[in-house]
Amino acid sequence: MLTRRHLLLTAVAPAFLAACGAGGQGQSAPAAASKATGKVVVLSLQTSSPRLDMQMAMYEEANKELKPRGLEVEFVPTTSAETDVMTKATTFHAAGTPADMWEWPRLWREIESIIGDIGPFFKRDKLDEKAWIPDSIAAMKDASGRLWGLPVSISADALAYNLDLFEAAGLKPPPQDPDDKSWNMDTFLDYAKKLTRGTQQFGMEGKFTGGVDWMNWPTWFGYGPVDIKNKKVTINTPGFQRGLQYWIDLQLRHQVWPTTEQLSPLRATSGQDSFLTSKVAMKGIFNLATKPDFRWGIAAMPYTPSPTEPRNVAARISVHALYMDSTARNKDGAWEVFKYWLRPETNARYVLSDGHIVSPLLNTKSEITMRDFQQKMGVDPKAFLSMAQRSRVDGWLYFLLKDQGKARTEIDKVFTEAKTGKMSVPEFTQRAQQLTEQLTSF
Repeated sequence: MLTRRHLLLTAVAPAFLAACGAGGQGQSAPAAASKATGKVVVLSLQTSSPRLDMQMAMYEEANKELKPRGLEVEFVPTTSAETDVMTKATTFHAAGTPADMWEWPRLWREIESIIGDIGPFFKRDKLDEKAWIPDSIAAMKDASGRLWGLPVSISADALAYNLDLFEAAGLKPPPQDPDDKSWNMDTFLDYAKKLTRGTQQFGMEGKFTGGVDWMNWPTWFGYGPVDIKNKKVTINTPGFQRGLQYWIDLQLRHQVWPTTEQLSPLRATSGQDSFLTSKVAMKGIFNLATKPDFRWGIAAMPYTPSPTEPRNVAARISVHALYMDSTARNKDGAWEVFKYWLRPETNARYVLSDGHIVSPLLNTKSEITMRDFQQKMGVDPKAFLSMAQRSRVDGWLYFLLKDQGKARTEIDKVFTEAKTGKMSVPEFTQRAQQLTEQLTSF
């Protein structure tokens, strides 16, 4: 149902956006649990079909249970032509008509001025942090221990491979076990070379992570862009440089992944997923919309241990969490909706509506969502879960840097030059380090 909150977006002056203040201060402990009633306003993260439709349907289903208890959810959709949920939430907050809760995919730092500490509710109801994948819940906490969000879904990377192409090349399929030491970056490069046939077939495709390439490519060697705990930027370091150079060399030097121009004639339709062309042997994916018409499988990411990271921490997880406005009108009601999505069955629906496969909740074992994927796609997706339990949060928590968006915009521009060989990797990492230090803070 669309309400005046939905319409306010075009009516509130931009000046209000600067008036949000430090709304994200810690809350006093809530009263003992009681029957929550009234209306809870929820803003949608999804903006288009089919995911928006799925979320609208699942909130309608939630209302069937909650309304008889006196609690109603008003789900306010966000359209792709309109804005994003962060802008909408900020606008409503500034106008004094806050939404009670919403989902956000890039951790809490960007929205800390308008969200509230949910730790007191968490403690009051004796929820156990051990119920979550450790890195997912840890990413929701600040240095003082305040808890800003509740993980509800995870995007995780794993490796899709074309079994037909592997067999034709006489190669053993890659393993599902992330701890298989034989599946390292040297082996991966060897496979990619053997699976490349001029411009007619390629060993791999370059978009290997659902996250930002320059942040995450070095993770295949155990390096990340920041050390949040020790408040250090670690981009301009030999290990990080090595990781970037490896992936850039795959295209420029070894030519095992297609350029945009090379990929175009391999596609049956414009915009077809590169893996679905059947001409790309390996690709990092976090999901796949269409079942391939060839034999395929999903493996763990390859990994070469570093001195500080012997365990496979390749790729990334992106944690989607639910947040509560610090000035929410119905915090008790919102908290009940938070908890509604923590049950195995309801959480599975939430994960699927985000287009993901892995739940952050360990007690679900992601069984429902992985079974759904296997039934639709015909392959075992357990490598997604094993990688999710090893990979670190996107960019090793780079998104927790204040004003990281400003730095990321500038770094992305510079990285375009590095990827095409117009700038050396050491020059890029020096520049990226400088931009991060100049434009962000811990």
